[in-house]
Amino acid sequence: MPSFIPRKGPSGRRVWQAHVGRRGYPAQVRAFDTKAEAEAWAGDIESDIRRGTFISRAEAEITTLRETLGRYQTKVVAHKRTKGEDAIIRWWADLPLARRPIASVRGKDCGSD
Repeated sequence: MPSFIPRKGPSGRRVWQAHVGRRGYPAQVRAFDTKAEAEAWAGDIESDIRRGTFISRAEAEITTLRETLGRYQTKVVAHKRTKGEDAIIRWWADLPLARRPIASVRGKDCGSD
């Protein structure tokens, strides 16, 4: 069962911190502006856990696109015969988008519909 705790946010205003914990799964914690948003998020997490479709986004929320591109370059591209992808990866890594966490990147951010 989730718990909801009112806290002071970074700007001094009140936020609601939602905690979802289930045995066998990592604890999930996130802050929201309203209690209703926190309850909806916690309900989604619990539903995913019950259905067996839960995937923790914790690492994706702290890993940037630039780090992901760097890993791909060292682990995959380095072992290919042609090195044509190097320039493309460097181009993507230099974009402001590459500084964002991978979990926040959407298709529309990249120019696709």
